[in-house]
Amino acid sequence: MSLLDRTNETVTIYPEEHYTDSDGNLMTRPSKTGIVQDVRIFPAAQSGTSSRRSEQDNEGFESEEVYKLRLPRSWDGGDLGLQSYVYWDGSYWAVIGYPIRHRFSRRTRHQLYTIRRS
Repeated sequence: MSLLDRTNETVTIYPEEHYTDSDGNLMTRPSKTGIVQDVRIFPAAQSGTSSRRSEQDNEGFESEEVYKLRLPRSWDGGDLGLQSYVYWDGSYWAVIGYPIRHRFSRRTRHQLYTIRRS
């Protein structure tokens, strides 16, 4: 077993889905059906600016927590889009930005997602 496939948490992932609204526009939203998946979650390093900003917002009533999420290489659910949500530890976490793609060798290739409590 590779270190890239080791997990430490079980989460429910609500991947992004496409739908057509009443005006005929193609839109995105989180899926209503979640996928239970074992993943690796670990704290994300934040710059000093983002760390201070999260402390100054509403004098501590709302704080920002940011983590990295790595799906095992066996994940076949495709990329998590910007409308995807992750249910972990009793809270919903939003996927922030696009994945960080590590495209080294075939054996070490993986993607990291940044999640933030929403």
